[in-house]
Amino acid sequence: MIPAYDAQGSVGNVAGKSLEYLPEVLVVNDGSADDTASEASGAGAKVISHPRNMGKGAALKTGFGYALQKGYDAVLTLDADGQHDPDEIPKLLSAISPDVGIVIGARLSEKDKIPPARYWANMVGVKCISWRARNPLLDSQSGFRVYMTDLLRVMKVRANGFEAESEMLMRAGIMGFAIKSVPVRTIYNEEALKKSHFRTVPDTYHICMMFLRSFLW
Repeated sequence: MIPAYDAQGSVGNVAGKSLEYLPEVLVVNDGSADDTASEASGAGAKVISHPRNMGKGAALKTGFGYALQKGYDAVLTLDADGQHDPDEIPKLLSAISPDVGIVIGARLSEKDKIPPARYWANMVGVKCISWRARNPLLDSQSGFRVYMTDLLRVMKVRANGFEAESEMLMRAGIMGFAIKSVPVRTIYNEEALKKSHFRTVPDTYHICMMFLRSFLW
């Protein structure tokens, strides 16, 4: 499942490559103003479109609802901007085991390929969210993940923005699910960075606030 917002030029390639490894690819078009939906559909993906931009968390929840309705055992997610290599999908799938709720494709091993602001924001997040999620994490912000539907059936996600991915890690860990990290390639090229909608300061703030709110759960 690929949450996508104004991802024309990359989403088709991501969707098409993912179909080489998966029985179905769903692109949740989150209110894009460009040709994201038609490009994804042309690559063979099923497309569900939001009438307006609602946020990455909202797009993920739409996709999870679809997967639960279809009776899938797991949902693999990756971003539409080309920062995840679909050829590494088998690596994440091979990490699934009965006790695991989430598998994360961890990108932080190649520090020199990551913009410094993003690297250090990620490292702070890794330490804090690992502690709160009761699992040792190697990357807390990667959108390249596998979510088991046994977890999705019982986990209530509140956030609609980028902080939803941190919320899901913490909720899963607190509920007793194991979270496994799998090293993957670090891809931060200029084109992918231009397409990314993550805003370092405001979105990091929202993630921090989600961490603090987790103590009230």
